[in-house]
Amino acid sequence: MRSISPYLDTDFSFDSPGSLADAGVLDASSARVMGSATGHYRAQTVHSGLQYFDCNLQFPEPLRIDKVLPQSLCIVQVFDGAWQHTVDGRLNSYAPGQLHMLSLGESLEAQDQLPANSHARMAGVRIAGDYLQELAREDAQLKPLLALVADGMRFDQLPQCPAVSRLFRQLYLSPYTGGLRRLHCESLSLAILLELASHLIGHRSAEKSQDRGRRDLAIETRRQLDENLNAPPTAAALARQLGVSETTLRRAFSHEYGRSLLQYVRQQRMELARALLLERRWQVSQVAYHVGYANPANFCHAYKAYFGHSPGAE
Repeated sequence: MRSISPYLDTDFSFDSPGSLADAGVLDASSARVMGSATGHYRAQTVHSGLQYFDCNLQFPEPLRIDKVLPQSLCIVQVFDGAWQHTVDGRLNSYAPGQLHMLSLGESLEAQDQLPANSHARMAGVRIAGDYLQELAREDAQLKPLLALVADGMRFDQLPQCPAVSRLFRQLYLSPYTGGLRRLHCESLSLAILLELASHLIGHRSAEKSQDRGRRDLAIETRRQLDENLNAPPTAAALARQLGVSETTLRRAFSHEYGRSLLQYVRQQRMELARALLLERRWQVSQVAYHVGYANPANFCHAYKAYFGHSPGAE
């Protein structure tokens, strides 16, 4: 990988406990490994800045790995067993049957620590931060990927990406060897990156679409209220007319305009009443009826509560 990374390309299989420090999994100059394992591990740089790895390891004694991880994005599918590590003082646990994403916006110290007699069978891809930057420069649609490594550390489960899980299983069970395996790993690893980008882009598009729909609903509600200030429709009537629930209508309006329907109607009525009074062509009672008050006394009370003085003072 182009960014400095402790992970090396290697492929080994231990039938009996073997030292992980001697297996070439990590760069000894930037990591310290204590513990042994049985089983297999393989890692291969399939594209500049993109490394695929998988393993099925059992740990007969406690495992501890101290390392420094670079700015990067790591997507991991845990098939069974478990894995955990501490990054920047935070414990991250990888659960079986789940996709996980670890994104680092900068180089951070990390420590893997697993108990004796534990095991882990999993697959993953490591993506260098500068490779993500290169992708984002080439195509603005891929900027959501770069945003994942924008700042600090982020650790999430990705349960809504079944396509990525399928790709990891195909990689883990790859029937190829040699050059064909390298091509297979490269194509499917890039496909994982593509699926993740599509997932993020689709998620953001859905959010934007939802925001636009909510804003359109609020704007139409406001238009209906403005046209009927003297007899404004109820929230329930508006909701039926616009084909949404009353709760959705109220939330959309409040989110867009920062006030409730009732507060908005009261404000618009008072501002219109003041404008009419300042024309000095209307009596107070006429203004009251015009803005929807059947009782001028109620209008005067509301006007004074809103402006701090009576309508006659205008």
